[in-house]
Amino acid sequence: MLEYCLNCDYAEEIPPTRETVIISVCGEDIEAIEELYRCPACGEAFTSSLGHDALTEAYRKYRHRHGLLQPEEIRQWREQAGLTQQELSALLGWESTTLRWYENGALQEVVHDNLLKSLMQQPLNLLQLIEKPSVVLNEEKRQQLRRQLHFVSTRLRPPVNPDAVVLLPAKEMVRWTS
Repeated sequence: MLEYCLNCDYAEEIPPTRETVIISVCGEDIEAIEELYRCPACGEAFTSSLGHDALTEAYRKYRHRHGLLQPEEIRQWREQAGLTQQELSALLGWESTTLRWYENGALQEVVHDNLLKSLMQQPLNLLQLIEKPSVVLNEEKRQQLRRQLHFVSTRLRPPVNPDAVVLLPAKEMVRWTS
C-alpha cells in the first residue's frame, strides 16, 4: 500500500507490519493487533485510517468478555424493530447521539446495554415504551409498531391473553434492568 511519511516526505510503497499491543479498556488490559507502517528512510512508525483498527478490536474483545452487545447487534435489532436512531433514543430518554455512538463502535454503559437487552429479549418491554405518551411517535407509527410487536411476540411464545399481561411502569422496568 502506498503510504506517505509525514516526517520525511518519503512517498513510496511501505508494506504494513502487524504488532501486538496492549490497550487498556475500562481498566482492563486487552491484547490487540495494530497495523503499522514503518518508514524505511527515517524509521518513523505510523498507522493508516484504511488499515486495521486496534482500538475497535480491543472494544470488540472487551464486549465479548463481558457479554455486552456488539454494535451491529444493536443496529440490526433497532432496524428490525422499525425504529430510527432518533426514535429509539427518545423512547429510552437518551441523548440523540448516544445510540449513534454505540452503533458506530463506542463502548456502551453496562446499564444501557442491559436496557437494550431487556427490550430485545422481551417485546412487551418495547411495547410498554411505545405506549407511553410521547411526541416522538405519531399514532400511525405507534400502530405499525404495535402490529409488528404483536407478530413478533406471538412467534416467540404461545399466544397470551392480553388481559392477563401486566406491564410494569417504565421506572420499574429501568430499575429491574439496572
